[in-house]
Amino acid sequence: MRNLLTKLLIFFALASGSMATVVAAEEAPKITVAVTASTDMTLMIAAVKQGFLKNEGIDARLQLFDSSPAALQGVAAGLADVTNNTEPPQLAARARGAKIVQVMTAYLSGTNNGTVVNRKLIKSNDDFKGKTVAVQRGSGADYNLTRFIEKSGLTSDQITVKYLDAPDQIAALARNDIQAFFSWEPFLTKATQIFPDAVVYSRSQDQGVIFSSNVVLHEDMVKHRKDVAVKITRALVKTADWITKNPRKAAEAINPVIKAPTIDELVDHIKQYKWVGDFKRSVYDDEVNVAEWGNKIGLFSASDPQALVEAIVYPDIIKEVAPERTDF
Repeated sequence: MRNLLTKLLIFFALASGSMATVVAAEEAPKITVAVTASTDMTLMIAAVKQGFLKNEGIDARLQLFDSSPAALQGVAAGLADVTNNTEPPQLAARARGAKIVQVMTAYLSGTNNGTVVNRKLIKSNDDFKGKTVAVQRGSGADYNLTRFIEKSGLTSDQITVKYLDAPDQIAALARNDIQAFFSWEPFLTKATQIFPDAVVYSRSQDQGVIFSSNVVLHEDMVKHRKDVAVKITRALVKTADWITKNPRKAAEAINPVIKAPTIDELVDHIKQYKWVGDFKRSVYDDEVNVAEWGNKIGLFSASDPQALVEAIVYPDIIKEVAPERTDF
């Protein structure tokens, strides 16, 4: 009888231990972080590589996509849980029915987006006339192109716009299929390294355009798994502060994904961003302008652009995580 009781005690102890293991596993939800091999994904990559998400009890893995709009579609399709990029593709996705919401701003930058030209063919704004210019449709670069045309005194019928994904634009420039392209880092710098006649002609800040890259989660997560959304956002806020203080360490952490030619170059790119880790009403105001532009050019259909922005902006999470970092 005593042996039987001993065996029963051992059995229940082992069973309890197994249950504890299951509970522990449940306490570490798994998420997929959608990224590209681009410096504007520094926040996402560093949050995983440096353990900020792990420290919040999140089991996170990186999933590499060809471009940031593709990473966004990954979140919209349920293939990933979180990513960041600029306003135009996010608004377009939401307008088409994607259940995504913005929970914070990753960075602000007026230098990440810009224009690369063949310097033998384009030396002034007037030289753009009759040229073919590439841009990835629906991207922040597309918005920058519109503002460039307005500010330069050109008209849209004076240039030919060719829609190409960002990774394909450099080869097209080298073949002279295009004479300029609007894109973002690292493609701007890569073009000047690969094609001798390529030069960065302007940056978005020259057109008065300062981009905000907002962190997006699936709407189901913020509404039905709010505890996970809070942990993710808290980890990203801490990551943003760490990047600001440690740009070189951040470069070293993300370079296995980015594969920059040198760490120094990557550090320079990281410093082009202001890693704010906040969520301000000024972003909302800028986003209304972008929504109106996207609707006007037919990028997406929005009968009420302001309502579209109100639907995608979701400040409740940042209010809980860091109320001092938002004025919503």
